[in-house]
Amino acid sequence: MKKLLAILLTVAMLFATASTAFAADASQAADENIATISLCSNIYVWPVSGHTWIYVHNNSDETIRVGLWDVPPDQGVSIGAFSFSVDNGWGIYYNIESYKENLKNRMDTVRSISEDMDADDLASLNKALKKYPNMWSFGVNCATFSFSMWNSVTGDAMFSLLIPAISDFMIMLKGGKKGVLEMYQNPRENVYRQKGSGDDAVLVPVSDYTAN
Repeated sequence: MKKLLAILLTVAMLFATASTAFAADASQAADENIATISLCSNIYVWPVSGHTWIYVHNNSDETIRVGLWDVPPDQGVSIGAFSFSVDNGWGIYYNIESYKENLKNRMDTVRSISEDMDADDLASLNKALKKYPNMWSFGVNCATFSFSMWNSVTGDAMFSLLIPAISDFMIMLKGGKKGVLEMYQNPRENVYRQKGSGDDAVLVPVSDYTAN
């Protein structure tokens, strides 16, 4: 009986040790830096012409899902809301900025702040992207969209208005600097418009006018 009891105690201790190690590994994996989100602004003609968007870079060794886009390792996706500068309809677009800002050599004037994300942060971002209305108006625009997405990950309460210079100033107050962000340059064929919202949302190709 004593020998059986000793065996049972040994097995219990081994199981407890393995469970603790597994829990620690799982906790570490949950906290792992898998991506970086950046809140970005660029002023083209101060203070009324410019744009604000988010950029997410994949730091992991696996493809991650950001909104409606699958991002391979060491690549990224930019997401922003557009109105008059596109001809495929007002709303949310993917990869216009990561394509165009690089193409036009404007990265040195992009002001940005960045924050690392773990799996929970990415889930929060995807939830916010799914809920956000796919439209553009004076109350729902590139600034309000981008700041809302940033807040969903960081817990900040940052805000901006329609005027691009305000977005740039708010990012500057948060410590944002110009010319420090490097965005993966998505090719022209990766530029898409979001059609629909929520579970019905899909990506559709855009015209050359919109992309360029």
